[in-house]
Formats: sequence, C-alpha cells, structure tokens
Amino acid sequence: MNKILVLSLLSLGLSVGVSAQKTQEQMNKEYGEQYRAIGQDRTLSGQEKGRKKRELSAKQREDNRAYNEAYRQKNGYSKDDRKQQIENRIDNLEKKYENDKKQIDNNKSLSDSQRKTQKEALKKNYKSQKEALKKEKDKY
Repeated sequence: MNKILVLSLLSLGLSVGVSAQKTQEQMNKEYGEQYRAIGQDRTLSGQEKGRKKRELSAKQREDNRAYNEAYRQKNGYSKDDRKQQIENRIDNLEKKYENDKKQIDNNKSLSDSQRKTQKEALKKNYKSQKEALKKEKDKY
C-alpha cells in the first residue's frame, strides 16, 4: 500500500509541471525509477502493471514534449533538431572530403608526392573539423 501511495505522489509531482531546473536526462531518470518500482510491486497483477506503465509512459512523453517545446522557445530548436543538423553537417563534410580527394587523384599535373602531401593535409583538416562537430553534438 505504501508503494502505491509513493508512486502516485511521485507521478503527480512529475506531471504537474516540468521544473525549469531539471534537465531532460534527470527527468527521464526519475521516470526510470518509477518504472522499476511498478515492476517490483508484488501487489499488482501483470495487467495492472502494464496499465500503470502505459499511463506513466504517456506522462513521460507529455513532459518530454513540454521540455522540448520550452527548449525550442528558448533556443530556437529542440535538442533533437540540433543534433540532426550537426549530423547533416558531418555527412556533408564527409561527401566534400571524398570529392576533394577524388579531385586530387584526378589532377594529373601533380606528382605522386604532391598528391600524397595534399591528401594528408586534406585528411588532417577533415579530421579536425569532424572532431569539432562531434564535440558540438555531444553538448546536446
């Protein structure tokens, strides 16, 4: 009985509103604890556990949507949108690298050593740009 009371209080606290100080990761971690508590509650039948988990899942989705909307209003894009934009930039960088490498290979006016030097410089530049984009992506 105490577990049910605790679960209901926790779910009410989370669904009332998303705290501006909580990150989405912290919020989802709390939901994970609630899922675990429901799964371990021996007083509930399997169907009741499933129902409670579905209700909790709906609340979690709504809180995540609210968080993303607040983030979007503050920063212009949601975290997922920004990550996708960075992924696209990484893909474009890879395509550009491959095209530039082909151009160096197809340039017959260069000697083999010049091609090799230019390819190494291109690769070094490519790797540094890709690492910078990956670090930027990890921020989100």
